[in-house]
Amino acid sequence: MRLLPNHVDAWPTHLLEKRFGRLLVSGTLLAAVSLVVGLGCTGRQLRDEARTASQQALRVAELRGSIAYLDEWLTASARLAVATGEHHWADRYNEALPKLDAAIAEAAELASPETRGALASTTGEAHRDLVTMERRALSLAKGGDLASARALLDGPEFAYLKDVYASGIDGFGQDLAAFNAARTDALTDRAWLQAWGLALAVVVLVATGLWVLWRARLKKAQAHIVTVARTDILTGLPNRQRFYEAAEVILAEQTPQGRALLLIDLDRFKSVNETFGHDAGDEVLKLVAARLRGVVRGGDLLARLGGDEFALVLGQDGTLLQSGNEADAVAARIVTILADPFVIHGSAVQIGASVGISIQDPPLITVSDLMHRADVALSRAKLDGRRCVRIFEPEMDVEMRSRVLLERDLRQAVAQDVVVPHYQPLVDLRTGALVGFEMLARWPHPTRGMVPPDVFIPLAEDLGLIGALTEGLMRQACREATSWPHALTLACNLSPVQLCDPGLPGAIRAVLNETGLLPSRLELEVTESALVGDLALARASLGQLKVLGVRLAIDDFGTGYSSLRHLQSLPFDKIKIDRGFVAGMADNIDSGKIVSAVVGLGRSLGLVTVAEGIETETIAGLLRDLGCDIGQGWLFGRPVSADQIVTILSEEPVEHRAVPAAA
Repeated sequence: MRLLPNHVDAWPTHLLEKRFGRLLVSGTLLAAVSLVVGLGCTGRQLRDEARTASQQALRVAELRGSIAYLDEWLTASARLAVATGEHHWADRYNEALPKLDAAIAEAAELASPETRGALASTTGEAHRDLVTMERRALSLAKGGDLASARALLDGPEFAYLKDVYASGIDGFGQDLAAFNAARTDALTDRAWLQAWGLALAVVVLVATGLWVLWRARLKKAQAHIVTVARTDILTGLPNRQRFYEAAEVILAEQTPQGRALLLIDLDRFKSVNETFGHDAGDEVLKLVAARLRGVVRGGDLLARLGGDEFALVLGQDGTLLQSGNEADAVAARIVTILADPFVIHGSAVQIGASVGISIQDPPLITVSDLMHRADVALSRAKLDGRRCVRIFEPEMDVEMRSRVLLERDLRQAVAQDVVVPHYQPLVDLRTGALVGFEMLARWPHPTRGMVPPDVFIPLAEDLGLIGALTEGLMRQACREATSWPHALTLACNLSPVQLCDPGLPGAIRAVLNETGLLPSRLELEVTESALVGDLALARASLGQLKVLGVRLAIDDFGTGYSSLRHLQSLPFDKIKIDRGFVAGMADNIDSGKIVSAVVGLGRSLGLVTVAEGIETETIAGLLRDLGCDIGQGWLFGRPVSADQIVTILSEEPVEHRAVPAAA
């Protein structure tokens, strides 16, 4: 991987170099005068004193750089903590604070008494007040009150204290440098009085050696500061600042074709932190970085931008992109390697990744433009179901703006319970009797009409709203189901994200207690794909739900992995056969064989079998002949509102007739 050009604003360095150069010239001239004066000491004393002055000057430069860096680290950690709600930023803040205090204390020891007094008064008070406000914001963020935390750090009082502190620290740094320069001058004066005139040649050699040594040590310290400031500490990859600097240089190189920029975002990474803790999340990020290093080619630029987002620039070694095919192939490889589980503390953690790609057109050379386009493509990839690769197209920009508006509307809809439950009948295939309903979410948007669930459910997962959305829908559905005949069941879907939530069983218990619905009437459906990963965690979560007395069903059976293992080790009561197999039974022999095998498997394990997507009497008859227990589909009824359920229940039991769709 190409590293950044080593350019950095070395604001203390050039001043110290100039000052030290003047001191060396003055020292050399004074040593020449000493030939006449005839006073001095041994060459060894002069060498030791010059070395002391050099070391103090170097330490002053290091401390000023460290104080500036650690102060920015503190502020950035606090703002990221209140912006994301992620607790590990508070830990980073707590790590940096004592380091900053130690650096300021050490610098104060090298300062004059007047400078120390000024630092302890106004600047010190501003520093303490800033720390108090930042800790308060971190406490609010930890308690979930991100809005108040952001308001505290964005307020005028915080900005004023920040200005007072920055001004004081800057003045302190200047006074510190001046004080140490004065000490160096005084040391030079004493050396002049002690120098032997005959040691002139030795003085010149020693001064030259010290100059070379000082420059080497200073450059080493400078390189270390640059590396720390531009490297992601967790993964060792370049950070956002370093990436932007390097990318600007790369994109400035003129090529007939453009470069490609890939934005990589981990899917469902938030659930890893919530389930296993932030330490486990950090380990996952390290392993992700290691896998990505194995994908990039020589000259490619890989960086971690922050959180669970990474960036990759292709084609820096002279390999030009004739089209998006090369970038698409690299992105597909990334999606594949990140789909494999990560083993953290003995547990398998399944995440995945989505990738957005932007190709640099010859006129389009700015990193910001490429980042924006890649971000738009990434959003489209996530919208299309995650674990996807999408290359930016102009129309995506319009879709992105539409998505932003949709996100805003969804937040309001969830908060105001605008998303409502509809119900689709479940029918006994042998008798034609109605046995229950499956609750399906419907979002009546004021301008977009009825928004499909496959659009807003993934969006709710991305926004962290899926728990509140599902709990609200389930509460309303359970309340309405209490007015149905007691023989009818209510089936509700659980998101894969919710299955990893340790608070799920408690939330279900609270809904049942609040609504009064018998637990035996509630069925919770989990897709088979949600079980891929940590089977032990799934078993524990489903076991706690089973203790509540609810029934459990595995949904879309046959579309995931290790299905027989799931049926054997997890406490399911029902198997729901995926609609894709059911719909193909009439004209596809293989589909019919698969459905027959699943029905037989369910019968042998004592599990109820449910077929989804039944639209014709022919399919219903085939399923009935195979011994499938329950049917669901448009043949028996489309999803309807709670008001229409009253009409259905007032008629004869449902028997192969369509229920009018909701308006």
